[in-house]
Amino acid sequence: MNWTYIRITCLLLALLGPSWVSANASGGKSPVYRYIESASLQGQGRLTFWGFDVYDARYYVADPKGQNGFALEIHYIRSFKGADLAKRTIDEMTRLGVSEKQRMIWLQSLEKIFPDIASGDTLIGIHLPDRGTLFLHNGKPVGDVPGDAFAKAFFGIWLDERTSAPRLRSALIASRCPPALIAANCPNP
Repeated sequence: MNWTYIRITCLLLALLGPSWVSANASGGKSPVYRYIESASLQGQGRLTFWGFDVYDARYYVADPKGQNGFALEIHYIRSFKGADLAKRTIDEMTRLGVSEKQRMIWLQSLEKIFPDIASGDTLIGIHLPDRGTLFLHNGKPVGDVPGDAFAKAFFGIWLDERTSAPRLRSALIASRCPPALIAANCPNP
């Protein structure tokens, strides 16, 4: 047995850290690419609330105006009940002007879709034109909500200028524009 080789390998793994190991174990690609092959990462950021890290988010787009699809990948640092996530989502839609009647319909859908989230889990929302919004939990489909109205309200939670997390929005859109679905008058590159 070559102990020098083993020591060097262990040292390299220790220096590279667990992120390198986990990225390579999963192929290093987000599940977003299975649904939007031409996606590119536009921006990423962390949501911190009252000094507590809540989640890391990544925003992907298929094209500058998001007309061929876009996605938001959320990697949770904290655990949440699915019902609480659904309610919080609907609460955020209130600030965007979604009617109470529509919010209650979407709440019922989201309560069925959103699973309980453990620290380390990932939840991805993918807007697929002509289909609606598909949700993945740890890379596996868990449900969808049809229509652009839902996609506009859901992704608007992070990408609309009326968001409750403007710093995260800035990090996600990275000095560019949100999808045309959310900000039709934004002069996209």
